[in-house]
Amino acid sequence: MVATAPLPLQLEVSFTHARKVRTVKMALGWLKIRLLDTHQVLWVLVAHRMGTDVDDLVLITNVPIQTTHDAEMVYTQWRFRPHIEHTYRFDQEDGLDVEDMRVRTLERMRRVFVLTLLAALFVYHIAHVWPHRAVLWLRHLGGKTGLSMDRDGPYVLLAGLSAVFVTLATLSFAAKHPFPGIGGRCG
Repeated sequence: MVATAPLPLQLEVSFTHARKVRTVKMALGWLKIRLLDTHQVLWVLVAHRMGTDVDDLVLITNVPIQTTHDAEMVYTQWRFRPHIEHTYRFDQEDGLDVEDMRVRTLERMRRVFVLTLLAALFVYHIAHVWPHRAVLWLRHLGGKTGLSMDRDGPYVLLAGLSAVFVTLATLSFAAKHPFPGIGGRCG
């Protein structure tokens, strides 16, 4: 069925592979299918890379595909999955580490999730709105070494922001509570 599916939608798509952006021509088609056992209606999206003998990409979805707009939307959402998963990993596991927060009630979990999402939005906002030189400075502060293999993701930016906030907190504390001299009191 996939090999004979009509491909009415043609579009140019940019992919990033090995940190290089490549533009390819894709043709999209779709079919409506029904599972034998459950009679569930599903749609099959066929993506064919034009001008190559590469096997077609076949996506099965429960999202109705009835127009070229629907097909392009499903294909685009599938293409952006890595970005969504990267953001999820930043929120959940590596960056903001919401999974390490030890709260037990549902209300406290909601508060932690809201604060985590606000922190993630703050980091992404800085990355996209602040001047490039300022963002680069924060990334260098966060551990960017300047090598071509460095990634400029939110992790390094978060580390740079964290360093700024820790420095500000330390300087604020030192201004109110100066380091004790010899024979002085602390506290």
